[in-house]
Amino acid sequence: MKKIYPALFLAMLWSVAFSQSKLPYLKNNQLWVNDQPYLMIAGELHNSSASSIGYMQAIWPKLKSLNLNTVLATISWDQFEPEEGKFDYQLIDYLIENAEKNSLKLVVIWFGSWKNGQSSYIPLWVKKDTNRFPRVQTADGRKIETLSVFSDESRDADARAFTALMKRIKEKDENQTVIMVQPENEVGIFQDIDYRSEALKAYENQVPKALIDYLKANKSILKEELKSIWESAGSKTSGTWKEVFGNNPQSKEFFMAWHYARFINHIAASGRKEHNLPMFVNAWIVQKPDDLPGVYPNGGPVSRVMDIYKAAAPAIDVVCPDIYLPNYQEIYTQYYRKSDNPLLVPESSLDPARAFVGFAEFDAICFSPFAIEDAAGDVLFSASYGLLNELTPIITKYQGTGKMRGIHLTSDHQDEVLNISGYEVALKIQDPKKPAFGLIVQTAENEFLVVGMNFKATFQKALGNQFAYIGKVTEGRFVKNEWLEERWLNGDETYHHELLRALGREISIASPYQSRETDLKVKEGDQFVYSPSSVESIITPAIYKVILYQRSK
Repeated sequence: MKKIYPALFLAMLWSVAFSQSKLPYLKNNQLWVNDQPYLMIAGELHNSSASSIGYMQAIWPKLKSLNLNTVLATISWDQFEPEEGKFDYQLIDYLIENAEKNSLKLVVIWFGSWKNGQSSYIPLWVKKDTNRFPRVQTADGRKIETLSVFSDESRDADARAFTALMKRIKEKDENQTVIMVQPENEVGIFQDIDYRSEALKAYENQVPKALIDYLKANKSILKEELKSIWESAGSKTSGTWKEVFGNNPQSKEFFMAWHYARFINHIAASGRKEHNLPMFVNAWIVQKPDDLPGVYPNGGPVSRVMDIYKAAAPAIDVVCPDIYLPNYQEIYTQYYRKSDNPLLVPESSLDPARAFVGFAEFDAICFSPFAIEDAAGDVLFSASYGLLNELTPIITKYQGTGKMRGIHLTSDHQDEVLNISGYEVALKIQDPKKPAFGLIVQTAENEFLVVGMNFKATFQKALGNQFAYIGKVTEGRFVKNEWLEERWLNGDETYHHELLRALGREISIASPYQSRETDLKVKEGDQFVYSPSSVESIITPAIYKVILYQRSK
């Protein structure tokens, strides 16, 4: 046996301890946890699920059954600080302990001053004191039940509570269960501006120099909505909001976005001084291109004002979309920016295709459907998530290389040609009435992994007078990151290697409509067990390895 000297052994222990103690961080548009790239194959709970320890007891098994590796759960200000200066740690302690018990990472969502453009999660002592904690004012002078962003008192009270939360996470979370935090939720107001006198006066002030400096330094990457408004007003480098951006609804939106971003930045920066975890903000996104601010929460981090958030809130790492609209790939494009904004989807409708496309096509660090506990029993979804966990080392290795693409075919988009390193990969849906999605990654010069279901693929690459042909196709799995072949697909399975038929893997499950009384009793050893008398088959994604070769046509 090789001798290990004490000094070397101590150095090894120190190296391991240092690695484990290092906090999660963002690098090269990826999230790193324990110094490894990490994909949040995630789900967000219903808003109130994490408000009760008793209610959560039945949810943890559901989360495990869905093959999540990360859960997004809320802590609300009203529960965390029911009396000013007195903090209740029960829920955050419980969430950390039980996420760890269930081998899940945890993302904490802080329902502080705002949630969905409202202030329904603020403590009662804040709600009652409208003088100390002023409300948004409407054009006709009414004060609504939403905290105004133009209040240092509100900002500082929120920051004190959030900082106490971050301190508690640091004290409680010894094993890096909590990997990211979201301060606030879908902020903004449903009107063109806050009509409080403080807000209207601030709107007549000079545009902050920090924003002007950002616009000048980042002109080549500015979002078009911001850039075009600025340029149409003369690209001024000083002046009031109306002078720099024009007297228009967009100028008011930029103004509101700046102040929301500064408010949130103060809270995030204060919390990060206690415990420096990566942080993100999420947006109630623009529903229609011609919607004016106020139709959606005005001042929130929609893609149109991403650059204002980047300038105003350096303590925030990522600006994120909550996506329930069908044109999700277009929205991915609006929020994903290689230079400074990885794609993180904290809320989405339940569709595994969105996850595959996000991770493979847009280098996403997170995909997280909302109300994830409702998906328990969805075999296609849980099998898809299981496969993504299996593929994580491959996905993280090839993100950003241009050698990996996402696949999503539908009845309205039945075929597509992908270009990967000179190869033309032609995809065609098998059955337009069924889901067809997956990903493809080039793992060597003439080798591809194709993952998915319900589509066919052909490969073509001309090299002078040489052409690509399929030499071998296998279906298999990754076990401890090693490829395990399960089936060789030849002859009829590939039309004699003319194409890949990525039809998926069939899973047989007991019919949910079959009553227990009509199940059959089958003897196994000395015991009788129930065997469902009715089963149904579900098609789920599978993994295929395709080896190509070159020869003359």
